[in-house]
Amino acid sequence: MDAITALTKTDFSSLILSVLIVLTGLKSFTTIFEWVIKKFGLETKWSRIKQEERHLLMQTAQNLNTLQKKYIKDIEHLTAAQREALADRINEKYKYYISIKGVPEDELDEFTHLHTAYKDIGGNHSGDAKYEYCLRHLPVIPVETTLITTKKT
Repeated sequence: MDAITALTKTDFSSLILSVLIVLTGLKSFTTIFEWVIKKFGLETKWSRIKQEERHLLMQTAQNLNTLQKKYIKDIEHLTAAQREALADRINEKYKYYISIKGVPEDELDEFTHLHTAYKDIGGNHSGDAKYEYCLRHLPVIPVETTLITTKKT
């Protein structure tokens, strides 16, 4: 019963204030301790871990930068290769259309899409000239398709 009576007489505001003062003192002590260690160049486990994490972070950033440069270079090479492949395909179609003296109607959209893709990845005026020549100077050849269905008896 005396313990309960003692608790009711305890000044909780003084207790909370005392705890806050002790915590503030501990924080100040650790700040001063860190400053002294840093000033004398002493290494602690905490500072060593922090340095290792910083080094790891810097190494990761460098690796990511290297990978990004390689990725960009690879994309440029792939784009150049695709541009050459599309230019070759346009050239093949150009020669074929000249040999048959026209552009087949069912290939016109494909030829236009091929040229658009070529221009979108930085194709030059050579492909443009061949495409424009085919559209302006060659007639569109109508294509008739017949579907044959077989009936089972």
